[in-house]
Amino acid sequence: MTARRLAIKRLAARTSKACVRESGSQVAEAAFVLPILFLVLFGIVWSTLALSSASTLQRAAKQGVIAATRATCASCGDAFQSNAQVVQSVDSVLNAAHLDGTNLVSNSPAFACNATPAPACSTTQGVEICNGVPLTCGSAACQVPPQNCGSQPALGMRVSFGYKFNSPVPIGSWQSITLRASAQAQQEN
Repeated sequence: MTARRLAIKRLAARTSKACVRESGSQVAEAAFVLPILFLVLFGIVWSTLALSSASTLQRAAKQGVIAATRATCASCGDAFQSNAQVVQSVDSVLNAAHLDGTNLVSNSPAFACNATPAPACSTTQGVEICNGVPLTCGSAACQVPPQNCGSQPALGMRVSFGYKFNSPVPIGSWQSITLRASAQAQQEN
């Protein structure tokens, strides 16, 4: 065997050992990076689902307050819808978006100001429906925390609720979060 052939064999042996070492480091790098990449992608998907659900919940609250503030029909005596009918309109929006209506929980955000008399609130299937809600503070300035309302505040209805959004893959504190939705409007005459 010539010296040249021997040198080529030695070079080939060193190169194959380097390739084996290099492929081992590639496996180690992949084992380190892939779980992190998976968690980032999972976080993006999870937060996108949560934001989409929050948008749907806000739309459901708006639909509920529209149902609560509008009279049913002139030939029916202009009666306002019952709480069960308001909850049904909220559920119809949730069902259209494939959200589970049984995950609704009570949510009672603060009013703009403390009205006298106090708003009349009732909760049906996790949906709080309030009548006589101060929409403005009247002649008083609205403050946090709420102070007493001034003279002639605008009053209306409010529909509010929370929704327990469950993670598709429970990881730590991301197992479940409560998304809140609330909408208010003046009653139509």
